[in-house]
Amino acid sequence: MQKELEKLVNLDSGKITFKDSQIDYMLQNIGNIDPHLRDDVVYTPFARGFFENSFTSEQKAKIVTNFINSKSLFKGIEQPDNDLVFIRTLSALLGSLILEDDKKHSILDTTERNTIFIWSICYLKKEKDFRGYVKNKSWAHSVAHGSDFLGSTLSHPDFMANNSADIFAIIETVFQNMQGPFIDDEEQRIAFALFQGVYFGKIPASDFNAFVSCFNKRIYDQLDQDERVSWFRLSSWFKLLQNWYFYFSGNKPIQDKLLEKIVDYNKYMGFSI
Repeated sequence: MQKELEKLVNLDSGKITFKDSQIDYMLQNIGNIDPHLRDDVVYTPFARGFFENSFTSEQKAKIVTNFINSKSLFKGIEQPDNDLVFIRTLSALLGSLILEDDKKHSILDTTERNTIFIWSICYLKKEKDFRGYVKNKSWAHSVAHGSDFLGSTLSHPDFMANNSADIFAIIETVFQNMQGPFIDDEEQRIAFALFQGVYFGKIPASDFNAFVSCFNKRIYDQLDQDERVSWFRLSSWFKLLQNWYFYFSGNKPIQDKLLEKIVDYNKYMGFSI
């Protein structure tokens, strides 16, 4: 089966078709610790199948049903760091693919759609394994993949945020759970997800500005504890501010708020003349 899928991914765009047995194999191996199998033989066909609309309606339904019924997004999430993280993070990417396809083809019913929306918000609040690249096993990258999943919800036309605070709590929880610095560009993925929320009208700009001011103060207040992780949080927060500043290039009121906080950081760190 692996060889069949390896041949499949080498086909030109628009020429891929899938047998049900191949999809079953892909679903069974979504978190395989072999990086070639997981990334190239499983995820790539999933991505191409959705992007190129190569799955039949029945096959898409099978994938969605398995995604929801297996709850693989949360498999082992309360356990100490282990290989189950690969199942969760690839499931997050699969969730993103499903939502992106749903925007174009409405493949989900209301219950399925709302379940996946909720899961995309819950996932990063529960995940604590923040490893990025894992030697010999490739990318876990839970924060990045979870952010991509979240972004697919925040950009979805059918998603309505009842409470912006529930979205902002994702950043608060991720920062609280940090044990070391992010080193694999996680910040720009988080930033882009939240940017999409504002851009697509799911998060009011006034709520976003209020969050930036409030959380900025909290980040500096926790420096009084003089713990090393507090400085990791400050560094990551600064990177978020920088990324947002450029993402919001067409929104001057938000840019002005972000620039104010960026300037404050530089003054605090002594980078001013």
